[in-house]
Amino acid sequence: MTFTLAKIEIGLADLRSRYQQAAGQLALLERQKAEKIEQLSSAKKDIETWQQVQLLFTKASEFARTQLKKRIEETVTAALQAILATDSIEFQIDIRMLSGSPAADWSVVSKYGDLIVAANPEDGRGGGVADIVSLALRLALLELARPKPKGPIFLDEPGKHVSREYLPNMAEFLKQYARKTGRQIIMITHADPLADVADVSYRVTQVNGISEVSRL
Repeated sequence: MTFTLAKIEIGLADLRSRYQQAAGQLALLERQKAEKIEQLSSAKKDIETWQQVQLLFTKASEFARTQLKKRIEETVTAALQAILATDSIEFQIDIRMLSGSPAADWSVVSKYGDLIVAANPEDGRGGGVADIVSLALRLALLELARPKPKGPIFLDEPGKHVSREYLPNMAEFLKQYARKTGRQIIMITHADPLADVADVSYRVTQVNGISEVSRL
């Protein structure tokens, strides 16, 4: 088989062309590899940043829950002590994780000398305590919410099960709450001590099936 100079030059040109194509492809692959390495490095930095942010959010969330827990405990405890006229009772919240989400249990802690008794306000205490806790919790959450809801508060028979001897204290508690927050309280009640503390009160009576309203 004979090779002429022309054939050799053609063969070299073909090899040179193929080499250049391969070299171009190699250069392209190397650039793509460098880009992927850079993207991977950037992604690793982003992951680290997001992990730190997530940790920060978790810590902030834990701090916020702790602060909210403290504020609610203080508010409800103050309501219980003011209405029941005793400093031997406290409201406590136990925060725990349930299926990956925070859950809360609450109890009323009473001190009888050296004896300390903790009970669910709905199960272990009389209805009066449960009424006070329910009212104070709603008022506390209302004031601690962000953004804070505006407008009056409507109460239907608050303190329905509270002993009559404590109703004047409850009336004063509601009056002080209204003064401090600037909220108007519109209340329906059968309890005279609660009605007597109102700035304006009306009595509704039924005569022969017809409701009559008179201002007191």
